[in-house]
Amino acid sequence: MNLATILRIHPWLPAAGMLAGLLAIVLNGFGLVRPSAGSGSLMRWHDASHDWLLVADDQANQLTFYDATDGRPLQRLGPSAVGDVAVLAQRDGRLFVIDDDGTRNELKLPQLQTVAANVP
Repeated sequence: MNLATILRIHPWLPAAGMLAGLLAIVLNGFGLVRPSAGSGSLMRWHDASHDWLLVADDQANQLTFYDATDGRPLQRLGPSAVGDVAVLAQRDGRLFVIDDDGTRNELKLPQLQTVAANVP
């Protein structure tokens, strides 16, 4: 049996092969851009009088604020202030610090105060 005969008998075989290949790519994350381990999450926040870069450091469990214009560090908040820090998320003008367990702490800016926490 040659390849043409096999494909004529089983016309679904190429589609199944492509589907299996696509599944392997998706499950392995091939070609997806991922941040390096421990690089944290970076976000820019600004209003009329502030221009900050916020960096979440999952390894040190801290949130660091930098001046976006000159890069100098302004303040560091540790786990006692914002809980465990894994990533940052922003929605509807609100900033959330999310820990490894999925707990969301809403951070009020520019006051740098935790205003709410949501445990999954």
